[in-house]
Amino acid sequence: MSKKETEYELKDHQLFASSKKVWKSLKAENDIAKSKLKRARKISLVIASLGLFRALQKLVLKFKIKDVELKDDAPIFVIGHWRSGTTHLHYLLSQDDRYTHLSSFQAFFFNMAFTTKWFFKPILKSVMPKTRPQDNVKVDADAPAEEEHALVNITKMSGMHLFFFPKNKLNFDKYNCFEEISSKELQEWKAIYSNMLKQIEVFNKADKKLVLKNPHNTGRIKVLQEMYPNAKFIFIHRNPYDVFRSTITLYERAVKTQFLQEFSEEEQNELVLYCYEKMMSKYLENRNLIPANNLIEVGYDELIDHPIDELERIYNQLSLGEFQRAKPKLSLYLKTLKAYKVNPKVELDEVIKEQIKKRWDFAFKEWGYQK
Repeated sequence: MSKKETEYELKDHQLFASSKKVWKSLKAENDIAKSKLKRARKISLVIASLGLFRALQKLVLKFKIKDVELKDDAPIFVIGHWRSGTTHLHYLLSQDDRYTHLSSFQAFFFNMAFTTKWFFKPILKSVMPKTRPQDNVKVDADAPAEEEHALVNITKMSGMHLFFFPKNKLNFDKYNCFEEISSKELQEWKAIYSNMLKQIEVFNKADKKLVLKNPHNTGRIKVLQEMYPNAKFIFIHRNPYDVFRSTITLYERAVKTQFLQEFSEEEQNELVLYCYEKMMSKYLENRNLIPANNLIEVGYDELIDHPIDELERIYNQLSLGEFQRAKPKLSLYLKTLKAYKVNPKVELDEVIKEQIKKRWDFAFKEWGYQK
């Protein structure tokens, strides 16, 4: 993303690193607005220009991940709705050198990361913004990233495609909550996801436990539990009003720049309400499938106010290893955040506030937030 761009404008598109097959499927299944055709043509052009790098990676991976199994078949999944503190928690856990994570570089260049690291990584380091547009969190090419950024470019079966085609809720329902999905498609999704985690491990050249943060996984825990029965899940929740405010900021400053369809403010508000309602309900429906010693729920406010205490509780309850070994690095990292400034709170419209109260009522009650 160019540093010359305006403060909150992202002109590069996430699908630049996609494959021809995925892009062709998306175009066939979704309408692209006339006003977005120039952006779509640019995506097609960039995808075509990167074809050689993708082809080379396919050859490399044919040998690199053949017969590879995860060294540790119990990843740590950080889940929760967008803007609930998942990134903060992911960054904290990644300070522990016993764990490894997907980097921003590999996430955004997943189809060609093995063959372009020498070339694209230095470029990415030079042009990446110092902070994320939605929340001022520091980022760089090596920073922890969510694996949905990779998944979105290797398959059409990602709920994140809703961020490009917001009128198509099927992307969300089918691939974030696995509703109305055929058994064949589900098996294909499992194979793709499993292969993706193997690629992350091989790319990192580390025999360590994977720490994965992905809000999209919040509605997928039934399937993830089946795939990784020994996995650990850390679910983080936040005051629903703050989640709505912050999610709208995410859309305004980042997601909206990726739209390939016209989408009004009213439609955007409805989509945020819908996705939270759907995904969090799915989580509550299936969380009992996770063994009690493999799941912990964390409040955002508690993590912010008492980070060391909360992290120690996480380590102890999930048996993540000796906490005292990680504590010094965690303490040092927390000191670097003292100058961090959160976005100013925006007053919610009374109509929206009433909709949040009504439609997200279950969340207020479940986690004890006041209306």
